[in-house]
Amino acid sequence: MKKTYIVLSMIACGFMTAPVLAEGSKSGDELFKYHGCVNCHGENASNPVSKVVPKLAGKPADELFSKAKKILSGEGESEESGIMHAAFYSPSSCDMPPSDAELKVITAWVSSL
Repeated sequence: MKKTYIVLSMIACGFMTAPVLAEGSKSGDELFKYHGCVNCHGENASNPVSKVVPKLAGKPADELFSKAKKILSGEGESEESGIMHAAFYSPSSCDMPPSDAELKVITAWVSSL
């Protein structure tokens, strides 16, 4: 039953019919917005919506990538990282997590801010 609900949620969100992004086809800024990162981390990754959401702008890309991978895989160490993981993998969420290639583009862009 739960699997059916998740599939139906994915269809409702357009995952099954959404076009696949070609690598390199979108900028870091565009991917940051496309995947909903902006919803919590704010414009240019520097205006978080709450005190528990970190400002990301200007941090080293490799650090950002490593932490984001842990969080997205459910291995984050804080309660806040659990919230971020749940935001992507909740049946009610329509935000698709970025691929590794997209995450590299996003973290490179955020690091350059």
